[in-house]
Amino acid sequence: MNDLWFAPSDVVYSRPQMQWGILNLNSLEEGNWPPDHKETGYVGSQGSRNTKTKFLPAALFFAEITFRLKTTGEAGEALVDEVQSGITDYEGLSGPAKRALNYISGFRRRKQTYSQWKRDAKKRHKYDELK
Repeated sequence: MNDLWFAPSDVVYSRPQMQWGILNLNSLEEGNWPPDHKETGYVGSQGSRNTKTKFLPAALFFAEITFRLKTTGEAGEALVDEVQSGITDYEGLSGPAKRALNYISGFRRRKQTYSQWKRDAKKRHKYDELK
């Protein structure tokens, strides 16, 4: 996960992007888009931006991630704790963290509440087992 980097224009809220965003929540909250270490060569570079709204992509990504996380309650908190403690492999996450990540990922926000989505997922899983 440390070697991943996403440009603001690349964000589609995929699972890897959400995990990367969670890893970089502090930087995003401060209005700083994490630099691409492959291009800058070190962590501290901000690049040259001539716009007054250089903080906007980071602020919007931060707001979207935190909004989606709040809808998942304790599972979202578990996801943040696990990702920020270094568990970046999807298979290494706990069940609640995986469910939270699956729920918050995707280009559009889900119309169902988290509890409805979990209930429907259980039904889908049982149906798939019957096939």
